[in-house]
Amino acid sequence: MVSVGVLGLALMLSMSSGLGRFMSWAMIAAFRRGPKLAVFSAVVSAAVLALAGCAGKPYGVPRAAPGFPIVTSGYFHLADGAVLPYRLYPARGRLGAVVLALHGYTDSRDGWAMLAKVLNAHGIAVYAPDQSGFGATPDRGAWPGTARLVDEARDMSVLLRRKYPDQKLFVAGESMGGAIGLLLGASADPPPVDGYILSAPAVWGGAALGPFYHAVLDMADTFVPGMRLTGQAAHVLASDNIAALIAFSRDPLTLLGPTVANIAGMVRLMGDAQAACAALHEPALILYGGHDELIPKAAMRRCWDAIPRRAPVTLAYYPPDYHLITRDLERATPDADILGYILGTGPVSSAPSEATVFLASGAF
Repeated sequence: MVSVGVLGLALMLSMSSGLGRFMSWAMIAAFRRGPKLAVFSAVVSAAVLALAGCAGKPYGVPRAAPGFPIVTSGYFHLADGAVLPYRLYPARGRLGAVVLALHGYTDSRDGWAMLAKVLNAHGIAVYAPDQSGFGATPDRGAWPGTARLVDEARDMSVLLRRKYPDQKLFVAGESMGGAIGLLLGASADPPPVDGYILSAPAVWGGAALGPFYHAVLDMADTFVPGMRLTGQAAHVLASDNIAALIAFSRDPLTLLGPTVANIAGMVRLMGDAQAACAALHEPALILYGGHDELIPKAAMRRCWDAIPRRAPVTLAYYPPDYHLITRDLERATPDADILGYILGTGPVSSAPSEATVFLASGAF
């Protein structure tokens, strides 16, 4: 039973590939429906992993593929010695603002192409780095740790502030990147930025995850830390934009098959981010979709409820959207709200009112 539980939870928490299996959280849906189905799902998951044979192969250096060039505009040279490649999505016309864009788990600098196109047209430049452990960084596939990810994001923010002292500067983050941004905005030493744009921040950790999942993941991290997981058995959509999900899976910078140890590190980061919600004090726009199948409504509600009332935070809820809000087919509305937030006009949609209804309804 221990091995079944370990493998089942590991599969559940892994990043998937292919047609929209962004993360393998099918097991969680099974536990919501009942313990018998959960046990069955765990057994199937264990069988899939056994057949997959995903054990510690080297990740290798990403290489460009037809239709997927690796665009490197420059490098961030950071205080800890890290050298992180970035992709610059340049502003068109007169520069009006700058965004440091932090990608999600197993994603890369390429994950911001759709939103950047909208922002660039309005004079907003987007710097999208590969964060340590992801993309084309030297330690690709190794979990860098929460503290390092947060410190490096702070350092990159400081470097951009020095480069653009008179421009508005924002930190944007998607999923894992949103969790990192949340931790920055809740820290005692936040970087000198004008605000945060946190899209579906990964806050499903700590008390929001629950003791059972923590216990099983701890066992997996102890006994099979180097096992790599594909998550191909999951049936969870990260977006309704299937073309974008296919592109994600084929992008050579995408980290397919993370290890159990890597996933365990991500869960710890989510727990830190959930705990940080109560300390968030910097200006922020937090977006969440009503069809998000990765971050449960209960986890996001717990975070939103914990944010201090006096904090300059705007909550935005989009009933039609999924986890990858800025890549969804319905992305026009959140894109416009993000643009309005950067330009200082605020969200133009009813999403803040929808957030109030979402919180008041106690929807799970």
